[in-house]
Amino acid sequence: MKNYPQIYHGEWWVPAVADRDTRMTFLQPEGMMGHERKYTGTLTYYGDKDSILELYHTPSNFHSKHYCQNEVIWGKDANGNIFTLFNAMMNEQRLGDFTNTKFVVAYILIGEHVLSAYDNCFGSCIVQFPYLRNWAFRDNIKQNNAGTLVSFKSPIFAEKLLETMDEEGVWWRLWQGQTINRTIYDLKITQTTTLEIEALDATSIRSCMKHIEEFAQFLSIALYCDQNPTEVKFINKKNKRESVLLFKKDTSVDPGVMSLIKFGIFKDKLPKMLNTWQTNFEKMAPISSYLIGSLQKKNRFDVPDFLIIAQALDGFHKRFVNKKDGKDIQKYKDQIEILLDQFKDVKVIQKCRIKPEVLTDSRNYYSHLFPDEEIKSAVGGDDLYWLTEKCKILLTCCILNMLGLTNKEINLCCENSPISQIIDSLPLEIE
Repeated sequence: MKNYPQIYHGEWWVPAVADRDTRMTFLQPEGMMGHERKYTGTLTYYGDKDSILELYHTPSNFHSKHYCQNEVIWGKDANGNIFTLFNAMMNEQRLGDFTNTKFVVAYILIGEHVLSAYDNCFGSCIVQFPYLRNWAFRDNIKQNNAGTLVSFKSPIFAEKLLETMDEEGVWWRLWQGQTINRTIYDLKITQTTTLEIEALDATSIRSCMKHIEEFAQFLSIALYCDQNPTEVKFINKKNKRESVLLFKKDTSVDPGVMSLIKFGIFKDKLPKMLNTWQTNFEKMAPISSYLIGSLQKKNRFDVPDFLIIAQALDGFHKRFVNKKDGKDIQKYKDQIEILLDQFKDVKVIQKCRIKPEVLTDSRNYYSHLFPDEEIKSAVGGDDLYWLTEKCKILLTCCILNMLGLTNKEINLCCENSPISQIIDSLPLEIE
């Protein structure tokens, strides 16, 4: 565990930036590229909140519109480390004090100077998730597919568990390895599982971050809880130099021993599932993010929690089901009936016993779509909470189906999963 905050004292300056609209280089007032005026300052990385850059002894003309927001700021600390700070936004300054200026920094690259998050200069990036190994646990692996990988630390070996390539020539690979942590007192060997994103052509930080988000959402669905990266390392395409990305880290939820998409069972099918996920991610992202957000433990349940999932079902039908048979289904109740019929032989859906009219009336009532006197079957209180849980299960089955799983395979997913725990806790319904 690293101690936070991490503090870097050094020199910082604003380089020239490329205007993508005019395809011209816009020079900041200090001067030509390589001759900018540098300012001493301190960069503080907190880990769990925004990073802050504080510049000292800045001149009065520093506070122009050019400096309110910078795509990148470069730096070099006292130890010789070089930095690129992305999306630096002027934060605060004391009234009448123009000598010190603070910026909020979106994320930090240590080890490389780049002009933009869109610069295509990296060949690959390596990503760690805290609970990725819970999913791709070694006991689930039936074949030994050895390979090589540039690791975060000195690897003893690296074993390739999975790989897939999207239409743009970007590879996703999962690696299982062991790393050595040496101290003056002992030697500790740790097993790790990492995601490698490698492009056939040079790629950018922005592109890699998009792929990381796509995989993070897939992993969150697979483990049925929110998963976020903890470390990202970039490898320069030409000189193989390594750079570390620092960013605001969101907490990941410990999935325990259960998962939804079981790695060992679906290992052979996972490459195709991941390809399908990448192909449909733009349409799926809002829907899956609503589901992942709803999986977080909360102290209080409220009506918006229900409406988010109820509307996500509507969104899924419109984007992935509607008009497949040539019919344009607009009524919400009809959409729900179609989804329920599609999963009628999925055991968890059978046990949920969702009533389309109750779900429809509840959605209409809390959305204020119709006069209250026209809505007769809406539920509230504990009944609304459990209806929301059932809708989350239905939405999960929809996502699994979109990934290419049959109802029989969805049954395998739901067995001994977080969903089966929800089913076991459903209250008994009296006819």
